[in-house]
Amino acid sequence: MFLFVSSRSHYITMDKFIGFFRTVTYLLFTGALLWSYAYMTQQVTYRFDPNGSALEVVNKDTYFFGAIAVFLLANIVCSWFINVLKKLNTTEDGKGLRNRSLKHDLITWVKGFAGVLNLFFGLILFFLGLMNLAESRDAMALGFYVYLGPVLIVAWFFYLAYLLGKRRA
Repeated sequence: MFLFVSSRSHYITMDKFIGFFRTVTYLLFTGALLWSYAYMTQQVTYRFDPNGSALEVVNKDTYFFGAIAVFLLANIVCSWFINVLKKLNTTEDGKGLRNRSLKHDLITWVKGFAGVLNLFFGLILFFLGLMNLAESRDAMALGFYVYLGPVLIVAWFFYLAYLLGKRRA
């Protein structure tokens, strides 16, 4: 009984942390979008050559609404998947997705994945905002922050592999 209470407590703590992380990334994305939109010229450059010169541009409004659409799509898909997982009937000794522990871990993983995606989107928006500031052409030096997103996404999938490979009761 104590093991069940202990693992349940761990799940609740992790779920609360992931929920907090996801909420913070909502705010980060919103802040990055508003900041980058406010300081951009009418034409937004989103593709650059190695020297930092513009290769492809898009209208400022298209950038804004496109970013919102991508953000909403990613978060709606993750929320839909969480709701599907929550509707599954489970038992402590169930197999596959019918195992309560695995179901809770997957729900937490999807919430965290949404947070990681939001963080990635926010980093991209900050980078694009810096690159499009007229006086900030050394922003290419900050390009490594864009690579932080894919690294976190890959790490999150390794965490999924760990969760799926974990021995369950």
